[in-house]
Amino acid sequence: MSSLPPGPDATRRIRPKLFWRLLFLLVCLLAAFLYAGFISLGGYLLMLGFDQEAAQPRRMLAFAGAALILLVGVWLLKVAMPRRLVPTVVERER
Repeated sequence: MSSLPPGPDATRRIRPKLFWRLLFLLVCLLAAFLYAGFISLGGYLLMLGFDQEAAQPRRMLAFAGAALILLVGVWLLKVAMPRRLVPTVVERER
């Protein structure tokens, strides 16, 4: 037996335990729920902006709030999505 450490190809992959997988799934579901609520708030403010019975300053504030919320929501969606749907494999030269 040699006392050399194992090479980089001999490393083991340790799969996450079920608890961590379920916790990750729970966090993803919670994030999706909060994101849907955030976008719904923007839609509600947009509807308030189109309300003819409301005062003009209130309508303008509703439009501004809706625009801000929807822009932040689109930005968050852009940040959360992966750049590539299929990861590329890059092999190092030896």
